[in-house]
Amino acid sequence: MTRPARPGLSFGIGAVVGTAGGLIGLGGAEFRLPALVGVLRFSMREAIVVNLVASFVVLTAALPFRTATVPVAEILPHMPAVLAMLAGSMSAAWLGAGWLHRVPDRALGRLILILLVVLGLVLIAEGLFATQPQRLAGEGLAATLLAAAACGVVIGLVSSLLGVAGGELIIPAFILLFGVDVKLAGSLAILVGLPTIAVGLSRHFGAGAVLRQKAQWRGTILPLAAGSICGAILGALALGAVPSQALKIGLGLILIWSAWGVFRHLPAPARR
Repeated sequence: MTRPARPGLSFGIGAVVGTAGGLIGLGGAEFRLPALVGVLRFSMREAIVVNLVASFVVLTAALPFRTATVPVAEILPHMPAVLAMLAGSMSAAWLGAGWLHRVPDRALGRLILILLVVLGLVLIAEGLFATQPQRLAGEGLAATLLAAAACGVVIGLVSSLLGVAGGELIIPAFILLFGVDVKLAGSLAILVGLPTIAVGLSRHFGAGAVLRQKAQWRGTILPLAAGSICGAILGALALGAVPSQALKIGLGLILIWSAWGVFRHLPAPARR
């Protein structure tokens, strides 16, 4: 598919989305996808792959700067859950990346729509009505590992099929299942998301793939990545100034808006 190179616009989109992603602990794919499809003219399938690259860049840039607000000492007690979630997500991401090539664009868009709306509503409700994080998973190491691994399988499939870092699922999982504060959950989501994305990306470099096109790297992907790095650092540094409950509500509203943006650009069903 031929499309004009728009490096300046790509940089701007990357910077705005990277700021939101660095602030929340997401790769920003849910915000970026409508712009990739509606503004930069990628197909849904191409946008998913480009999204994985940009999300990986955002998470990598944001993680070191989030430690000013979420220190490593707060992360370490949750490493068993992180590792168990990784075990499930990386295995499922490998399978999901292969399935992506067999799923129609409109079906992908519907999956994104349903996922983002449901998660958006859950987070808004959590932000409005839950004063303290509640742990729904059972106590003990075994219960933690089983719950985290099960979540990881779903997260890996969603990440590779929809081109997202998985934070849309990881953050609510840590908040609702393990009673973790939203800011800490964002940093834990980055630790799970980075290896998961890497596994999914490893299967998107085949012949004819958008990641094999040098013109797309020069005109779109590299400027998008550069803007994402700047925005991710800015968002991560601003983390301490945003209340946790407001962050949940804001994330929920953004997810629902993104779902509408993606659905608006779905291809029309073929007429018989």
